[in-house]
This record gives sequence, structure tokens and C-alpha cells, in this order.
Amino acid sequence: MEHLAIIPISGVKGLTTIVAAVLLLGACATQPDYVRPDLKPPAAWSNVAPSMSQSIRPAQAAADRNWWLNLHDPAIDALAKSALADNPTLAQALASVDEARAALRLSNAQQLPQVTANGNAAHGEVANPVPITGPYTLGEDAASGGPSLSWELDLWGRLRQSAIASRDRLDAQDADAKWARLSLTAQVADGVLDLRACAFSLAVRNRDITSRQVELDLMRKRLADGNVAPVDEANARTNLANALTDRISQQEQCTRDIDALVALSGRDAETVRRLVSPTVQAGGAPTPAESPAPPPVVEADVTALMPTPPPIELALPATVLLTHPTVVAAEREAAARWSDIAVARADRLPRIDLTAVLTGNWLQALGTAASFQTWSVGGALSAPLFDGGAGAASVHSAQARYREAVANLRQTVLTASQSVEDALAVQLSAEQRMATSQQAVDAGRVSLRADEARWRAGAISIFELEDSRQQFNSAQESAITAARDRAKAWVDLVKATGDGLGAPLTSNAAAATAQTNQPG
Repeated sequence: MEHLAIIPISGVKGLTTIVAAVLLLGACATQPDYVRPDLKPPAAWSNVAPSMSQSIRPAQAAADRNWWLNLHDPAIDALAKSALADNPTLAQALASVDEARAALRLSNAQQLPQVTANGNAAHGEVANPVPITGPYTLGEDAASGGPSLSWELDLWGRLRQSAIASRDRLDAQDADAKWARLSLTAQVADGVLDLRACAFSLAVRNRDITSRQVELDLMRKRLADGNVAPVDEANARTNLANALTDRISQQEQCTRDIDALVALSGRDAETVRRLVSPTVQAGGAPTPAESPAPPPVVEADVTALMPTPPPIELALPATVLLTHPTVVAAEREAAARWSDIAVARADRLPRIDLTAVLTGNWLQALGTAASFQTWSVGGALSAPLFDGGAGAASVHSAQARYREAVANLRQTVLTASQSVEDALAVQLSAEQRMATSQQAVDAGRVSLRADEARWRAGAISIFELEDSRQQFNSAQESAITAARDRAKAWVDLVKATGDGLGAPLTSNAAAATAQTNQPG
């Protein structure tokens, strides 16, 4: 951009002229005040269980930043604490907050006068080697120093709008950091629940392998006695091999779950394993039994393996969504980009810079010393004459970035709303599956105990007993999965609602509006 600089104004009279111009021009603003876009959140949630009233948020989470404590799970508590103490992702988010805070301080500093100290000293000599009266040398010393002041008069609010944009971006980074903290702890909670369910499934696989081994041993004895065909023995071997294959896959999944928690928490694998699954001893792969005998009945305590989520209250979508960290971050970025438009417009308008210099001078030459002071006050006016359309392009670019931010904000609201609805749907499904799977466990228990009594009486074969046992194990695994999904749905709901910790968006918007309403 090319500017025409005019610097004829100096002294008190000229400065008074400049200040009068500032007061006249400063009453004009480059654009209207920022108004938060209409986000149009839904009036009510759709996937709400009939037993729930409208208000989503765990009863205690809004008042407690450590929301996971409501699950009363020691493993989640310990690993979440470790993750928060030293996690690279969270450290990056906090560093971004510090960077945004420094940018705000820089923007605020640019609105203030800049005072610098200047000083210099010099020594010079003039030598005449062959004068009429003989050679001589003349010395001269000089020094000067003093402060200088420069100050850009913020005629069109360019500096003020830059500071507002920096403040909005600091709020956005702070919301991002809260989201990073919430996401990290939610990942830890999900990881603990997944690993505990996986460890139980691994124990079920071990019992299934023992049961399949019993079947194979009996089948081999019957084949040796000529009571069954070779194909029956082959089928039993196939069942055992499939059970071993399932266990290998299950073990891999458990190892991956442990590795994920190690990466999140920084704790070693053995510590994670000890914390998460103290009540489930999966053990190693079982070895073939020497004498066929049914394994003992093992029944899992669902309430001991999986935490029971606290009751949930419901809040209207407008309350939940407008305080969600991702929505707050997106809205603050939109506000910052609105200020960027004002900055781009102000860059196309005249600019006045005030300067003031006070200098003390000291001279010594030919044996005589002198000192005196000089000062000056003035201003410089610069205005764009021709920039080839660069200024207009900058404004159009800022406007496009603002529209992009508004679109992103609305998409963020839709995404957050969908996350809440999905979490509600999963929770409702898990609650229903908890009931039906428990019914299957109860029925399977009765059937297994009855078949054990019939087997001891010789009324049924061990094959029928093992089928009953496998059905009971499968019912228990379904119950554990439902309990895990119910707890994970609660965690997802806390995350989807922002766990009630974000400051109300209306407060942030009011603060931003108060700043924007200053005369431009």
C-alpha cells in the first residue's frame, strides 16, 4: 500500500489541531457492534428416556470439575490424575492458552504510548602535522541523550479492535483447553471400562476353552470305545480350536486397551493392569484336563466390575449447547474475526502518529564545554492514495473468514447436539439391555444349576451340561457389556454436554459487547 506522508504539523498549536481532528474523526465506527449469530438450538432433546425429565447433566458434575469422581471408581480416579499431571496433548493446549495470553498483552501494549531512551557519545580529533607554529592536535567530545515518545492515535479503533480480537481468541483457547481436559479424562474413563470388560471376556474365553477341552476328551474316549464317529471327534477339535482363536483375539484387544491407557496416563502396563482389573483374574491359556470333569460355575458381580453412573438431570438444549467448550471456542473465534474486519477497514483510512523528543546535549572543544537541551513535538498524517485494490481485498478476505467462522459455529452446535442425542440413545439402549441381559443371566443360572443336578444323577450327558454352561457364560458377558455401555454412555453424555464447566456464553458475549460498544 502506498501512503502520502505529511509532516508539517509541529509544536503545541499543531498538536492541538491533531487532537481536535482525532476527537472529530474518532466518533466514527468502521462497522456495527458484534452480535452473536442466531444458533437456533433445538427446543428439547429427542432421545430422552421416559423416566428422565428435561435437563441433561450429571447432578454433581456441574459443581465439580473432577466429574469422574462421581463414578466412584478407584482405577479411573488414579489414572485420570496421572493423565492430568503429565499429558502432551493437554500440555499443548495449555501452551496455546499462554501464547494467546501473550498476544493479548502485546495488543494492549500497542494502544499505549511507546517511550524509548536514546543516547550517543563521540570523540573526534583533528591533527595538523606541519603547521607554521608547529604540529598540533585538536580534540572534540560530544554526547547527547534523552527519551523519545511515539503514539499512534487510534482514530478508527484499529488497535482497540485488534485487542478485542486477541481477547476473544484467548477465550477460545481457554475453551479449547477445557475441552482437551474433558476429552482426556473421558478417554481414560472409557479405556478403564473397556479394559475391565475385556478382561472379563478373556476370563469367559478361558472357561469356554476348559469346557471345550472337556468335550474333546470325552469325545476321544468315546471314539476309542467305538461309540462315536471320527467326524464327531473332529467337530470337537474344531470347537476347541475356534475357542482358542477367539481367546487370542480377545487377548490382543486387552493388550491394546492396556497400551492405550499407558499412553494416556503415563503409568506402566503392570500398574494399569493391577488398577483396572483386580477382581478379574483372567490367567493364562488353560491346559488340557487329565480327567474329564465340568469346570466350576463362575458368576461375575456386575456391580463390582462396572461402576454405576449417578442419576442424570436434564437441562434444555440452549443451556447445554451454549456452554459447551467447543461451541464457546467457535463463537469466540467468530467474534474475533468480526473484529478482524474492523481492523482491515481501519487500515484503509488515514493514520496519525504523534512523536515527541527531548534531548540533552553536551559538547567540549578547544577547552570550552557547553550543554543545552532540545525538544520537539509533532505528528505525522498518512493516508492511502493507491494500493491496487489490496485494501479492499483484505476487507473482503476478513469478511469471508468471518462467514466461515459463523458456518463452523453452526456446524459445531449441530455436532454437539448430535453427540448428546447419540449418548442419550446409547444410554437408553444400555439400560434396556441391562434389564434383558440380567433376565438372561437369572434364567441361565437356574438352567445351569438344574442341568448340573441332572448330570450328577445321570439324566443328561456332559455335552448338554456344557451347552448350558456356555449359554450362562454368554449371558454374563452380555450383562457385563451392557453395564460397560451404560457407564460409557454416561461418560459420553458428560463429554457431550461439556460437563457443565464452561462459563455461560451469554456472559462472554456481554463482555465482548461491552468492549465493542466503546466509541470507534
